Amino acid sequence: PSPPHPLPPSLLPSIHPLSLIMSAVDAAVVVPVSYNKRDLILYALGIGERDLKYIYEKHPDFAAFPTYPVVLGFKGASGDIVEFPSIPMKASASAAKISSKGPVLDGERHIEIHRPLPSGGAEMKLYTRVVGVHPKRSGTLVENAAQIKDSEGNLYCTITTGMFHVGVKEAKKFGNSHSRSSEIPSREPDEVVEQKTNRSQAEIYRLSGDYNPLHVDPQAAKKFKFPAPILHGLCTLGHSARHVLATFGNNQASKMKSLSVRFSSPVFPGETLVTRMWKGRVNPADGTFQVVFETKVKERGKIVMSRCQMTLYSDVRSSL
Repeated sequence: PSPPHPLPPSLLPSIHPLSLIMSAVDAAVVVPVSYNKRDLILYALGIGERDLKYIYEKHPDFAAFPTYPVVLGFKGASGDIVEFPSIPMKASASAAKISSKGPVLDGERHIEIHRPLPSGGAEMKLYTRVVGVHPKRSGTLVENAAQIKDSEGNLYCTITTGMFHVGVKEAKKFGNSHSRSSEIPSREPDEVVEQKTNRSQAEIYRLSGDYNPLHVDPQAAKKFKFPAPILHGLCTLGHSARHVLATFGNNQASKMKSLSVRFSSPVFPGETLVTRMWKGRVNPADGTFQVVFETKVKERGKIVMSRCQMTLYSDVRSSL
């Protein structure tokens, strides 16, 4: 994996009190999470959204953009600036019995939507557990699965994350690989969307809960040999998800069933994202279809998200 989202060594996961985490690999770490309408709007603006139903609370179809759940593990239940890394991030490293020795690279995300988030805000709980530990040649891949549930136990979203701990080689292998990727077709893409990011994109996106200094502090960026702060990988994910959903799902949150992405390279705020998309056939059993896509930076020709896939309901078309 490439480093779109490394953590400075001084901020790497550390052991948390046992009242907040459980040390067993198969035990879930439970933390409260919450959000309100303002949080939903701020996130939508952070991923470059301009559709009123995601940024105007009085719109009759006001809704949470479907990738919003990815920030809940960062912000928790706070309405203020929070620590980085978050409690779930610290807890997963501890549960996997990982003692980090270098940067942690954000490798993959898989998001499965079970039901839409309430548009008026909600108080929920995030259940995170380690589902895989995979020692590699240059480090160890730790996979976590997080479920977002309400007080009645209703499941809203499952997020599987792959984090690569550089330099950690003594970890004990656990679980099967949950990695997902899609082959890019050899033909020309069915659709292409191009969007220039704002130079303040990272500063806006971080207000949703991911306060990694790498995305705002030039000195933090230089420590990892970046010439300037880089865009959050999950911000790039949000932009690309918008491109696909707007093109093949009429930009309706209810159309997205799942999303799988692989982070390949960082983006600098102000660069232009180009998302190339290939539509698959509709599955007659459930009416879903897959869109395979990749996103690159136009100015450098660099692929930043590779072998990605979104599964959607029905086949409503629109333009971004």
